[in-house]
Amino acid sequence: MKNARRAVVLLGALAVVLIGSTSCKRGSPSTSTGSSNCCAAYQHSDSLPDQPAQGMIRLAIGGDSRDDHSHVIPWAFKEARKHGAKAFLFLGDLELSSALDKFFAPQLADLGDVPFYPVIGNHEVEFLGAVRLSGSRDKVTAFKEDYFKAPGINVATFRDQVVYSADLQDAIHFIALDNVSRKGEGFGTEQLAWLAKDLAAASAANKVILVGMHKGLAGNPVTTHAMDEDGKSAKQDSDAALALFKKYQVAMVFVSHSHRYASYNQEGIEVRMTGGLGAPLVKDLAEADGGFHHFLLVDVPLGNNRTPLKVEAVKFPCVPPCAPSKDDQDESKERW
Repeated sequence: MKNARRAVVLLGALAVVLIGSTSCKRGSPSTSTGSSNCCAAYQHSDSLPDQPAQGMIRLAIGGDSRDDHSHVIPWAFKEARKHGAKAFLFLGDLELSSALDKFFAPQLADLGDVPFYPVIGNHEVEFLGAVRLSGSRDKVTAFKEDYFKAPGINVATFRDQVVYSADLQDAIHFIALDNVSRKGEGFGTEQLAWLAKDLAAASAANKVILVGMHKGLAGNPVTTHAMDEDGKSAKQDSDAALALFKKYQVAMVFVSHSHRYASYNQEGIEVRMTGGLGAPLVKDLAEADGGFHHFLLVDVPLGNNRTPLKVEAVKFPCVPPCAPSKDDQDESKERW
């Protein structure tokens, strides 16, 4: 009898382990996010020293600062500078609309001499992130004129998208992609051809390659509030870009659009979703599941060191009377 009871206990414990280790399933068609247990599975964050160690280049990364009622952006910019970041990579959605960007620009002073490398978001080309008006091409041009101030930006020649690369500290090759300017069209063949050529050159030069874009790739394990929403062509472009990232061994991809933190691997490529710079957080998403305001610090080793990158999600210290901003609708209803 004792042996039988022991067997039952062991089987029960094994079942708990197996259930706990089951890979997460994506949300149903009615929602853009998986269960809270799924979200909790993607919360890895490293602990970095106050200052980067010798032989490391530190970058700061984040996106989605629109509706920044808690004033996350000035805090993040000051913290990035304080902790030795050599650049701030911003993943899009400065304000609710490009007409309001004038309120964002003065905050760049908080970065001091830390260069600012922006990716374009849907709120830069859409009215309130939802309505595409005439003149979107002019908005793209204005974005480049207003925010391409950092050194070494090599802009792609096509006019109606914000696409560029930049070598940071002679060791890191950062690629900024645009999957929002052409609504429902993904990257487009021209951008994918440029990407293949740029990746090949960076790989030949033994650079550590980082990629930033606003929307996450389709088929990611966390949310469909990504390129999934934009139709068959966008999904095909997403698959093509992922194949290139794999071919040229991109070290890490950074995305936002979904207002949360998540750490995951997509077909061998490490991805960090970081949309927590002040925009309303995903509805009903607990802090333990990625529902918190934040930015990232990333330490990149110099030389040909290809060890996995260390990334810390730095949480915004929001204490009463401060309260995190939460969305009031499921993000699956936010087409853009």
